[in-house]
Amino acid sequence: MIMAYVVRTKSKISLAAASAGRTVLSKKRQELRSLPSWSTLSSSVNSDAAKESSKTISDLPGPISLPIIGAAWTFFAGAKGQPLGKRILAVQEEHANKYGRIFRSRLPGVTIVSLSDPADVAKVLRSESKYPERLQFPVLDYYREKRQKIPGVFFLDGPEWYKHRSILSKRMLRPKEVADYASGFNQIITDFIHRLRTVREPSGSEKENEVCDLDKELFKWSFESVAEMLFDKRFGCLESEVNKEAQTFIKAVGDFLHSAIGVGFLPTWFYKIYETQQFKTFFSSFDTMYEYAELFIERRIHDLEEQQRNQSSNPSKPSERDKAGFFEFLLSSGKLTKDDLLASVIDVLFAGVDTTSNTMQWILYMMAKNPDKQDILRQEVLSVLGDTTLATPTTLTQMPYLKAWVRETLRLYPVLCIIARKPTEDITLNGYLIPRGTQIQFLTHVMGRDEKLFEDAEAFRPERWLRKKDAIPTDTAEAFSSIPFGFGTRMCIGRRIAELELHLLLARIVQQFEISYPPDAENVEPFVRGVTIPDRAVRAKFVDRQ
Repeated sequence: MIMAYVVRTKSKISLAAASAGRTVLSKKRQELRSLPSWSTLSSSVNSDAAKESSKTISDLPGPISLPIIGAAWTFFAGAKGQPLGKRILAVQEEHANKYGRIFRSRLPGVTIVSLSDPADVAKVLRSESKYPERLQFPVLDYYREKRQKIPGVFFLDGPEWYKHRSILSKRMLRPKEVADYASGFNQIITDFIHRLRTVREPSGSEKENEVCDLDKELFKWSFESVAEMLFDKRFGCLESEVNKEAQTFIKAVGDFLHSAIGVGFLPTWFYKIYETQQFKTFFSSFDTMYEYAELFIERRIHDLEEQQRNQSSNPSKPSERDKAGFFEFLLSSGKLTKDDLLASVIDVLFAGVDTTSNTMQWILYMMAKNPDKQDILRQEVLSVLGDTTLATPTTLTQMPYLKAWVRETLRLYPVLCIIARKPTEDITLNGYLIPRGTQIQFLTHVMGRDEKLFEDAEAFRPERWLRKKDAIPTDTAEAFSSIPFGFGTRMCIGRRIAELELHLLLARIVQQFEISYPPDAENVEPFVRGVTIPDRAVRAKFVDRQ
């Protein structure tokens, strides 16, 4: 999920990255890479794939592969001091422009096929088996091997993944179940708004109304929300004295993601010989995440046991609530071992905190940079809620522009710059026969900014997602050109939770503040640190609405 550039082959562990460097193809081959028709999309997969294809994966265009390192050199050639987190996105764009909507990157023992054609993406996703496979992260596997840990729902494959997914989805994907979290999320947002007013720079100061370290403040909001959902308990991240344990966990998540990209560029065997400082940080941060997640779990189990004893000693006393909380539900399912439970809690905390908080940064940045659109957003929110009414899942359905705002933000700044899959059967894509088990990656960042897919692609236009009532998207390019949460059975399991958090917070911020951008602040650009983050601090003024 985090490093789609690193994959494991039968006997080797290799670096897989987008790449550059071959001669320009002829005009005829360029034409073959044009957007395929719907009939091409719906053509048969599996046994019919060979019949409809006259070209093989070896015929695909792509960068030169050097001995030993393959195409990894493209990340460093011509970088001119550009940091790796920005170079990853630049290389993807360069290769898509040079080689077309489907190209190949060869590395020792492995081939990566990169796609930026929505029709091809749709074909891969619609032909998936019961257990879709993602790319692996060998260094993470090495960590689990060394520490004797098992993966959770985000990193598992096969029947074990399905077991975790089927249990978690009952509380994370069903709309009625997700709606139950809104009340708790709203209480957290109330505290967060109060904290923003407390920590922003005072009137008359040089940075009046700016919230310094906005990313860290949003991390606290996101952690408090996800932890409250998991454990049905507040952690105090938004208090004046922030919970030290939560802060330690949050820092560990940041350190883990910051080191993940770098450690993934070397094979695991190298670390068995020599451990770099970045590798040590990677391991120690994951150790800390496990340590504190286990501590949180043990405390929650103790609390539940205490509640059960009190209820047994006084059966006439009503229970605190009729419905079991999220963690209590997992515990009582009987299908997860203690190790399973720890692995899934780690995954939900880790994946739910950083992704949501960074997306909210981009949402606020778009508000600050687009005051005219912000006015439209405010008009919609106030027409539904007024100045003080809290948003709910029901009232959110009456705010299509607000939802379009989040979707448009994710088009420009998808959480992951690629989504990875491994087809379990042969499949023909754009006339090329791709063998089963081939590493395939969808270039979500590239597609989201493609002028052939989106008119005025670099412009922030939430209205592009508004449609007539009850209209259903049938155009493949429209439906699969921006899929920030993935698609199908392997779609992000936290999607509905994340959207609810973002929609509720955005509605409240619009009610309370006008977000403006300091005239002396630099523009912010995307940077890959596992997830797509701002390359510098987002400076935004939170001015109270009059």
